[in-house]
Amino acid sequence: MQSSHKYQRFALDINNSIIDIQKTNDLNNQQYFCPYCHKEMIPKRGNSRKWHFAHKADKCSYDKYLHSIAERMIMDWFNKNETIMLSMNNYGKCDRYSSCAFYDKMSCNGTIREQFDLKKYYSKCIREYRYGGFIADLYCESDAYPNSPIFIEIFVTHECSQEKKSSGIRIIELAIQSEEDILDIVKSNELIEGEKVRLYNFKRDGSPVNKVVRPFQKYVLYPTLKSYVERDISCRNYDQHRKGIYEISMPYDDCIYSPISSEMYMVGKVKAYLDGYLKRDCQICKWQAETMEGDVFCKLYKKCGNPKLCKDNDASRCSMFRKNAVVINRAISIFDEYLEDGNADIWKIDEPKDSLLVR
Repeated sequence: MQSSHKYQRFALDINNSIIDIQKTNDLNNQQYFCPYCHKEMIPKRGNSRKWHFAHKADKCSYDKYLHSIAERMIMDWFNKNETIMLSMNNYGKCDRYSSCAFYDKMSCNGTIREQFDLKKYYSKCIREYRYGGFIADLYCESDAYPNSPIFIEIFVTHECSQEKKSSGIRIIELAIQSEEDILDIVKSNELIEGEKVRLYNFKRDGSPVNKVVRPFQKYVLYPTLKSYVERDISCRNYDQHRKGIYEISMPYDDCIYSPISSEMYMVGKVKAYLDGYLKRDCQICKWQAETMEGDVFCKLYKKCGNPKLCKDNDASRCSMFRKNAVVINRAISIFDEYLEDGNADIWKIDEPKDSLLVR
């Protein structure tokens, strides 16, 4: 990581305490020292540059200074605060996972934010402490659970090693790019998991959550034989308030990249026809054709006396209806291909009734 500037705002006084350049007095003769190399520093309080400490002799690494000052300030912050809340993401599965036919581990996991107070369990923070074959930047000690410490690792130029991450020790890694990042931490009493606060080896118990909502689409065949594809529904309400005599529901996020996404209307009609709930329909009739302008019409409209331009249920009263095997086979192929990796709910009234299906 590259630091945004190279001015050192903090130093150590003769008592080894951290001091801010803003709190120094240029009239006194106190000595100040670098938190990393411990060489003498001089307060610079001019008018042209931002106030800062500068090394009296050889300058050391700014990144190492930043790491050192972060360790000291965060340690003091941890030890002085009565409460430090850690907010972490807990990945829970849907509370309906045991009974839902559409439960999927990839799609049906929700994220909830959980908090606990670190100071209830960890009373003391120590710098550069060895434990389990590793040296922690900051070691958080628990009197009640001495074998369950937390490491706080400062990430300035090097991330926490893979060996530490794989050790099973709980680790809070803080990404520090500037003094402002340190001040953001010590001015608060909360650590929130995110880009700058990374957590390793913390237990995520997978508690059931009721906030998982997957979008669904549903084909509905109404008693009037009109059809509709509804997409303003979800996994939590697709099976409520049945409106039709025949319905097919499926997760929209499962089929969005499948042909069934755009062909749901035709697939639904074909399935309803094959299951006996739709006796005839112009769109699955072999006599339907399309004009150059995209309008569909009946090839036999003159012979049958039907309107030239087809409507969904004109076929219900047409004696010349003949199924279009090509259209039907294509729709079934799309549906079967979807079912290889997906799932669908088909709901229908107990028995198709001719009084409902044919005018």
